[in-house]
Amino acid sequence: MRTAVTCLLFLLGVLLPMGTLVTPNPAATSNPDVTGWTPLSATMLQTPGVTYLVEQVQVGDITEYRFRGDGHHFMTLVDEQGTLNLRPRPGRDINGWGSSWYAQPFLPGAELGHTAIDLLQATAEGIQMVASGSVSQGASSSYGTWDVILAVAYDPTERIITGTGTYTIELPAPLDASTGDLNLYRIASNYLHNVPLLSGDLGDTGDMSVAHVAGQDMGFTWVPPQNPAHFPTDSSPWLSIDVVGAYNMVDTVAQGYERIEPAIKPSLQVTLTAQHPEVEIVFGGIYDTSVAQDFWEDNIGITPLIPHTSSITTFAFEVELESRAAEHHVFMPTITRAWLRNATEGLLRGVAVPTAP
Repeated sequence: MRTAVTCLLFLLGVLLPMGTLVTPNPAATSNPDVTGWTPLSATMLQTPGVTYLVEQVQVGDITEYRFRGDGHHFMTLVDEQGTLNLRPRPGRDINGWGSSWYAQPFLPGAELGHTAIDLLQATAEGIQMVASGSVSQGASSSYGTWDVILAVAYDPTERIITGTGTYTIELPAPLDASTGDLNLYRIASNYLHNVPLLSGDLGDTGDMSVAHVAGQDMGFTWVPPQNPAHFPTDSSPWLSIDVVGAYNMVDTVAQGYERIEPAIKPSLQVTLTAQHPEVEIVFGGIYDTSVAQDFWEDNIGITPLIPHTSSITTFAFEVELESRAAEHHVFMPTITRAWLRNATEGLLRGVAVPTAP
């Protein structure tokens, strides 16, 4: 049964066509003068007439910046004591919050922090962000600096978020065995293995199903329970990681907790392209199996790495972001959330998948 469900969820990734992304501003440099910064304005998704808004909400010690397009809350930037955590929700499912992108560098074992949001504004073309900070190391120290410029747009018809920009990192000295590898960012997600499902069976669910990874002369799919600690040695000057969303149908009541509603989680794809081809990026993926049945845990950590054997101290990347609403794009354009739910639960019961409406 799990194979059939995996195949359906796999389709969420392989059937989704790539979107059109913006071109980074060639004038953008490290540590930009944000007061005179020219907004990125190339070929984002064509969404004429979309009205953008950024709302700032304080939740205890956490500051949330809620991105809205035509009134839809499609992404949240979470600043929790100096983190830069982008959480997309391109779909309309009220519970459709899934994987998180911590768009900041850090060294092994670091507590993320040291981020400043230098500019965040809504324009007629999208939402523009400039952030900078220090490379997190250990509990509170740092090793170098970084900055990112990102322009984000939302297509409310296709329910796709796209973004592009530049990302630079400056280290004070080369990496070595004492610093460890440089983590360029972190995608946090949840994968539940062998848990009770709302269908009455046991199976796998969560916020993600698989991660498709592509680079120069390389490509593979990471399935977390098959390889909980995956650190292949293949390297590339560009790396694309597409975390495919899942239909989360865990039965929390059967686990002894209050009920949470099933939800279709979106995809989250991040692509880094080094401006210098000698840069070597490798993939790293960790699945914490000790909390593999805890729906509230970020038990998945995915990060591209610069090996500590690298002698480079300055890194400059073009960065691309894409997030799609799975309930809107599987078997485009007429698939419905109800059909996907019924099809998934039918597979778990051994029932043939009906023809999409």
